[in-house]
Amino acid sequence: MDERKAQNNEKVQHRRYRSHRGRPRIQLLLVPMIDIVFLLLTFFLLTASFRPAEAFLPAELPGGSVADAELMELEPLLIFLESLPDGRCLIQIGDEVEFEVVDQSAAAGQLGGEQLPVQISFEQLPRQVDLVLKQQHRASDDPVKLVPQRQTNWDHVLKTYHALWRLNLTNIIFAIVE
Repeated sequence: MDERKAQNNEKVQHRRYRSHRGRPRIQLLLVPMIDIVFLLLTFFLLTASFRPAEAFLPAELPGGSVADAELMELEPLLIFLESLPDGRCLIQIGDEVEFEVVDQSAAAGQLGGEQLPVQISFEQLPRQVDLVLKQQHRASDDPVKLVPQRQTNWDHVLKTYHALWRLNLTNIIFAIVE
């Protein structure tokens, strides 16, 4: 009897997997595939990081036109340098102040009511530049542009740069000499 049951079970299983023409029928098991798809979907949703793109930050710019922005741009303080053949250096700050830098300070002149030497040394240069900055109401982060002439000695440019650096001026620009 057990043998007969086994044969009947075999026939039933055989009938289930074979089509009516006798060929084996292919069945897709969709439930396990759907489970795997949902597991993958859950994994990617949990591991994804949702953040804004790095190059885009929402910002609100102040109102006004482009013409207003151009008026607000600050011109750099121009410092012209020229080396003389005898080793002295002429320094002109803007259009107003001109110094002759030598090893020893000598003669004196005036700027805006203040006593200023016409000949100074590089050690005295920071004080003189500071006086000009205060007179023009400039801050330490305002741009300063060093403009050496073609025959200017590099040592004079470097000493002037160090004098500006001692004043904690951080926005120092070098002009290209052609």
